[in-house]
Amino acid sequence: MKKLKRYDPENSSPEIIDIIERMPTSFGRMVSLTIIVFTVFILVFGWIVKYPDTVTGAINISSDTPAVKLTANAVGNISLLTSGTRHYVNRDDYVAIIQNSATCDDVVKIKRLLAAFDPDAPDFSDAVNRFPNRVFLGELNIKYYAFLSALKNRVDHYRDNVYERQRASIRDNTRGMESVCKETEKVLDIMSRKLAITRKWNDKYRSLNKDNVATYEYELDISHKDLLTMEQEEAIMRKDLASLRMQISENNNLLARLDVEQNEKERQLHLDILTSYHDLCDNITAWEQRYVLKAPVEGKLEYLKFIADNQYVQAGEELFGIIPQKSKMVGQVLLPSSGAGKINIGDKVTIKLDDYPYMEYGSVEGIVKNISLIPQSRQTEKNPINTYMVVVELPRELTTNYGQKLQFKPNISGTADIIVNKRRLIERLFDNLRYSIYD
Repeated sequence: MKKLKRYDPENSSPEIIDIIERMPTSFGRMVSLTIIVFTVFILVFGWIVKYPDTVTGAINISSDTPAVKLTANAVGNISLLTSGTRHYVNRDDYVAIIQNSATCDDVVKIKRLLAAFDPDAPDFSDAVNRFPNRVFLGELNIKYYAFLSALKNRVDHYRDNVYERQRASIRDNTRGMESVCKETEKVLDIMSRKLAITRKWNDKYRSLNKDNVATYEYELDISHKDLLTMEQEEAIMRKDLASLRMQISENNNLLARLDVEQNEKERQLHLDILTSYHDLCDNITAWEQRYVLKAPVEGKLEYLKFIADNQYVQAGEELFGIIPQKSKMVGQVLLPSSGAGKINIGDKVTIKLDDYPYMEYGSVEGIVKNISLIPQSRQTEKNPINTYMVVVELPRELTTNYGQKLQFKPNISGTADIIVNKRRLIERLFDNLRYSIYD
């Protein structure tokens, strides 16, 4: 490898010395100045101009109360209960019913009565009169009449008041026995005094000298007989008195047992009403889920296919859709994990809708409202990727930057460009230099 020769003024040719020592011309100064100005211009332009970074993902715009679809859960002929598409329905309105053995009007009537019924009410006298004795509920008949029977049993129990009448009879019997006991105690007191007198005369006869009285033996026997008779009558009366007191005690015990039996009976009657009431309500709900297409929210009714009255439908067939009216539009973006860390709440979003070409209609403005913290795996044509769910708020709804207000369609899709950061061109240049240096 050859070594570079060092410049030596003494050994250089006159032509080289002339070129080196010659001063720059005006043309050279102009070129240098142009290069300096151009460099300064590039630096100033790179500092002033900002270019935003964007993260792009697919967006789906729907309402915060999404549209719902009504699906047939049974096979059979369908009866339409609405006037047609775009008809406004309230929550829990019947849209259509699949024909079955129950009469719809009867079921609705019973359901309305059950909604106004309080199973914990103290009195059901008025309620039992509101429930009809004859209805056509099909498979619900058994549950309904079990409830009606439990309700009538409860009303009959309080109306007949059997336990109270039994208690009144027992109390009357007890009062009579207590009165007899008082009279018996008085008679027993008199008998006790007579017995004391009889016993005294009997003792006196025993103390006499039998030799001095000719009829001693006879008088003594008569006195002893009277004594025995009085003692026997006293014992019988005491026994009757004890029997009366025992019957009074049994009556009191019977009253206590009647109280317990009445409480158990009333608890059982109340439990029968609660059980049959909730059983009937659950079966009506199951009947509705099977045969009735009911609006879960209020909104406009849409026919998903051509449906005629009395048309045969299959289970699982989607028939109607309901679009909520009082709802707020919101966008959901499935964002690849690459670059998702740069997104912050409040970042602006430019939305281009597939149904409305943005070159003609413009784009919709949005704001990042929420970002999921946990990614979810999504299968693509090649490999599964991790995505984050980003919720986008639409402050102007579907009004574009061209001033056009687009018609909302449920689950409208498009592309969302999230503007994450506006950076200067010179910063981007230094980012590339820094990456080259530290790579």
